[in-house]
Amino acid sequence: MTPYPAPQPVPPVPGPVPPGPVAPQPQGIQPLPGQQPAQPQPGPQPLVPQPPAGPQAFPPVPQSAQPAQAAQPAPPWPQQGGFPPPAGPTGPAGPTAPAGTPDWEALAEQNEKAAKRGRRNKLIGAATAVVLLAAAGGGFWFYQHSKNDKKTTQSSGPSSPTTPGSPGPSSPSSAPPVKGIDSPPTVGSVPAKTGPAALNLGADAKPGTMAGFSGQVLKLPSGQDSFASTTTQVVDVSKSFTVSARVLVDLPNGNRSAVSQGDGPYYAWSLGRANNNGHDQWYFKVQVPGGGSAIAWSKGDATVNQWVLLTGVYDDPSGQLTLYVNGAPQSSAKSAGVQPSGTNSLQVGRLSSNSQWADPWHGAVADIQAWGQVLPEADIVKIVAGPSSPPSVPPTGAWLSG
Repeated sequence: MTPYPAPQPVPPVPGPVPPGPVAPQPQGIQPLPGQQPAQPQPGPQPLVPQPPAGPQAFPPVPQSAQPAQAAQPAPPWPQQGGFPPPAGPTGPAGPTAPAGTPDWEALAEQNEKAAKRGRRNKLIGAATAVVLLAAAGGGFWFYQHSKNDKKTTQSSGPSSPTTPGSPGPSSPSSAPPVKGIDSPPTVGSVPAKTGPAALNLGADAKPGTMAGFSGQVLKLPSGQDSFASTTTQVVDVSKSFTVSARVLVDLPNGNRSAVSQGDGPYYAWSLGRANNNGHDQWYFKVQVPGGGSAIAWSKGDATVNQWVLLTGVYDDPSGQLTLYVNGAPQSSAKSAGVQPSGTNSLQVGRLSSNSQWADPWHGAVADIQAWGQVLPEADIVKIVAGPSSPPSVPPTGAWLSG
């Protein structure tokens, strides 16, 4: 048998080489003339990098032409067992990079997308912050503008509302009139001896004279129509004042108000008779701001069917109120001010309590006087003597006297 010639190396095939390492060409045995070319036998082969994607292997590499015969196409190179081709998609330009090699283009694209998202989120956040700040600034401007409008309205003068019984923002005359609690109609009046305010009479209040008393009196039989009142303030209760009246009560018991001030929910001050620990006594009381009252009582019981001069003095700096009966001091009490009441009008024969008229007087009242100061005791004693010895300080208001 003729031995096979020694195998000759296959020269490299010229042509385009795909990206990546190229596997070495297999060596074969050239056939003798007249013999079929022998099929290459598989054998140990060196490890060759596999194509990165796709199910088929590298295309067959044609053999170069031999001088003796035409070149036969080489069979496809078999895949090596145990090393399957790496899975992965292929792009339009060819297979992607082998496994383990970073895809820089994809990473760059991802980074660009992330950067775009970050910029978009920042723009959205900035726009949202601008909108919120604009809304907050607009709300603050609206609040300040509204508050300034309110301030302008409140300081605009007479048209602004005021608390009942208190002066207006610019002057007492600029405040709207204060409405007191409802009262029965009046029928006639008694002019003031001193001061501009006349006493308007209820239907049952009768001016006249009484035996044993020199001067005009106002008879009050009790009841809703048994009263007299002014339409204006008598004394300023925010300052010191003195009030006085001659009174006669013809019922032995019961709370009775001879003279008071105010037509609001509660009186400002009152002179009268009330029960104190089982005893009917004379009193001078004031309504305290914030609620409650301060009362100065007489030392003895109130008399019936007898004329008595009651004088009440309020000293604003000290907050002290004192009751005098027939010119003699009785007792004192402390008060943190006096609460104004409605129009602060003078009320004869009643007082306001819980927005109702109460404590109707049953008897007669005369010689009503008022001062806008603390009257000295020497002048209080002079009042007892009557018109023949007037006090050194003339009253600011006087009714049914002389």
